[in-house]
Amino acid sequence: MLLLLALLVAFFYNAGNALVEEQQPAKADIIVVLMGSGPDRVLCAVDLYKQNYAGKILMVENWQPGYERLKSLGVSIPRDAKLAAMVGMQMGVPEEAFVILPGDARSTQDEARIIRDYLQENKVIDSCLLVTSKYHSARAAGLFRWMLASLDRKVELRVCPTPYDDFNPAAWWRSREDAKRVVMEYAKWANFYLLDRWR
Repeated sequence: MLLLLALLVAFFYNAGNALVEEQQPAKADIIVVLMGSGPDRVLCAVDLYKQNYAGKILMVENWQPGYERLKSLGVSIPRDAKLAAMVGMQMGVPEEAFVILPGDARSTQDEARIIRDYLQENKVIDSCLLVTSKYHSARAAGLFRWMLASLDRKVELRVCPTPYDDFNPAAWWRSREDAKRVVMEYAKWANFYLLDRWR
């Protein structure tokens, strides 16, 4: 019982750190920005672009409930990827540097699949920087490596979590928002290993 308690305490204190994966950025063909957060991720992508790590920023359109209904009513609103590109352009990134893939992605796994298919068609790309939130970085890296393993070549992936989010992995329990993020990430890991990867 004491050993089990010690293991639970150790897991509790390290649960936030285990969600974060980060590598030093290096020259790459593209910067991949995952949707699902806010300006914090595109801010990091703009930094990487301006530091000449890559010349293209790639995003996937994500599914938004109610969007198709608005479209049928003649209401036009920019989707999240377009909004992120607009932010980047206002910060000096040229419009032609952004590549937005269609797809109505409902999950990180959907984004990884759509980007894998894009890489399969664009064989000159063999390296990318993956930009996401800190709490999402380890799961995103795992999903992308799993998906990219089915390509006909090796694509180098470096994970660059944004420094602009406020997640505190060393003391995640002190913030209600961080605690929700940690619980949700582990639930999504479990869902992937138990269900999604077998579909």
